[in-house]
Amino acid sequence: LEAGVRGGGGPLDYALAAYAMEKRDVILRDSAGFNVDDGRTRHRGVEVEAAWTPLPTLTLGASGTYARHAYRFDRAVDGGETIVSGNDVDTAPRRLATLRATWRPLEAATLELERVSVGPYFADAANRNRHPGHVLLNLRGALALGGGWTARARVLNLADRAYADRADFAFGNWRYFPGRERSWFVELEYAMPRAGGPG
Repeated sequence: LEAGVRGGGGPLDYALAAYAMEKRDVILRDSAGFNVDDGRTRHRGVEVEAAWTPLPTLTLGASGTYARHAYRFDRAVDGGETIVSGNDVDTAPRRLATLRATWRPLEAATLELERVSVGPYFADAANRNRHPGHVLLNLRGALALGGGWTARARVLNLADRAYADRADFAFGNWRYFPGRERSWFVELEYAMPRAGGPG
């Protein structure tokens, strides 16, 4: 089930949604690598998105979700983990959020600073080990060069933070899947004119 509302006008646009989902006959793999079948999970959450333009050259945006993803069955996996109904699904953070500031100093140029936040989450189905999540900064820019050409550049993980895209706890140890260190990207894009349009 999902319900939402969207509105705006003037300097503010917004969207709000809430959802509820039940899953049955779920097949999953615990952090020890054991397959678990005939599982059930419950998902409840709200999502929000808003953009505010206080100045013609500046837009402030925010989006985020708060959700609870929980197991709805009990299982003691032989050699694996003990899953208890009501525990959080592992590696599923309850909170995700993004903040953006977009500046347009020229009609042909934009610069955007983005803050991405992943909240804490349990690293195992037994909910005994918790990972703190992470916060990253990204910077993006674009410049329209004319004639269908656009130059773009972006810097991901601007602060060069060490973080894990995902972490879990298995066999008595933490296991990390490292995220990308500070990375630079430059692009040159050409948009071909539409057929029959101006040459």
